[in-house]
Amino acid sequence: RSMAKLNSVLEDALREYNETNATMDLVLFDDAMKHIARIVRVVMNSGGHALLVGVGGSGKQSLSRLAAFICGFKVVQIVISSTYGFK
Repeated sequence: RSMAKLNSVLEDALREYNETNATMDLVLFDDAMKHIARIVRVVMNSGGHALLVGVGGSGKQSLSRLAAFICGFKVVQIVISSTYGFK
């Protein structure tokens, strides 16, 4: 029952996200929903941050973007290049 409610809330959030941002076609299976809930819980804490580790293409970035949207945060992505450094 709680997973059905979580699915409903996340589907609504994803629909709202897709109206204002580039469309994300996410399949919200149980593990993905649990990961989003964990990310939201961690980053909503004062000074909360997380390092997501996993193979490429596993959805880390998409789930993080949706979690940030739910929290009302702006996503900033650092691009590292050969000229990366402080100015």
